[in-house]
Amino acid sequence: MYLNLINVTKKYLTFTLGPINLSLDCDQILVLIGATGSGKSTLLNLITGLVKPDAGSIYVDGQDITNLPIESRKIGYLIQKPSLFPHMNAYKNIVFGLNKTQQEDMKLQIASLVDTFELTHLLDRSTQQLSGGEMQKVALARMLVLEPRIMLMDEPLSHLDNKTKVKLRIKLRWMLKKRKILGIYVTHFEDDVYALADSVAILQHGLIIKIDNLKSLLSSNNFGLSEAKNPVSDMFQSDDNYLEGQIIETKQGVSVFSVDEHIIEILGEFPINSIVGILIKPEDIILSLDPVKTSARNNIRLFIEKIDDPVSDNLGIVSIQLSSKSFHLRSRITIESQNILSLKKGQFVYAMFKATTPHVIRRENVVRKNDHENPFF
Repeated sequence: MYLNLINVTKKYLTFTLGPINLSLDCDQILVLIGATGSGKSTLLNLITGLVKPDAGSIYVDGQDITNLPIESRKIGYLIQKPSLFPHMNAYKNIVFGLNKTQQEDMKLQIASLVDTFELTHLLDRSTQQLSGGEMQKVALARMLVLEPRIMLMDEPLSHLDNKTKVKLRIKLRWMLKKRKILGIYVTHFEDDVYALADSVAILQHGLIIKIDNLKSLLSSNNFGLSEAKNPVSDMFQSDDNYLEGQIIETKQGVSVFSVDEHIIEILGEFPINSIVGILIKPEDIILSLDPVKTSARNNIRLFIEKIDDPVSDNLGIVSIQLSSKSFHLRSRITIESQNILSLKKGQFVYAMFKATTPHVIRRENVVRKNDHENPFF
């Protein structure tokens, strides 16, 4: 195992983190979620060396780094507000950790990072002339040019606009995967989980109460936790549907991808065999007892697994959980529509939505040896 935490514990007057036991592979991206004060940032500080544990050990690739100085760990740490040097331009910030010889030897790597993060036209600018998203790109490039073994990220995109977030998440995941850098990403936003995670860990009161791969956690209702004990139920209260699959066909501005035995069409042309992840709002899924010809390109036969009681703030709406093996969708319709269709648990229905409905949140090439293609920017 590349990163291995064994019984790591840190005690404060009113809070104890741990014991934490965690093992992660070198190219894995773990998204860490949990309520404020659950210990997420403390855990990152222990790994990076800013805080020393009271007990336990931390290993990276078999090396005990528990008491190793911060500068010897080769761990990048990115926080919400990028700490750039205001008296230097963007380029000097990026290469700050390299000496002159290293800068010369790494010209191609630096140029590749600059190109990936679309910073070429900004290199001579003062950091005070950069937007929040541009500053975070510079900070990311500065971390990656040092070739860290691990990247720790504490909500680095939380203050950026949504469009910038979407692009940076895609770039960040692709770059970490390409360089086989282990990533741990702390967030309070569900879109970050969908877009970045290979696996998810849920931290509560200083303990990891659940850890699993993204697909397994999403397929289990409420992350496999009871509602009363679920520390992230508020975070995922939107009930948006997340589906992930592999592109099998693309033509005339529409791509087709497979999820289990089902085929879904979405707007946009993506490379064959690439992976996409989409979000669909429950209210955008129309239910029908029979297959009908409409402008909706997606028409999927599923059975009704559960019909939830109307929520208190909208008594006229019911949420219907639809399933087929490991495929799950949630639709939200009016009670009047439910009554007209006489919908009941166990009944088969057709879930319909347009190709323009899904919001693509995750896009990446299948990782191959010597794969140096840029993702879809």
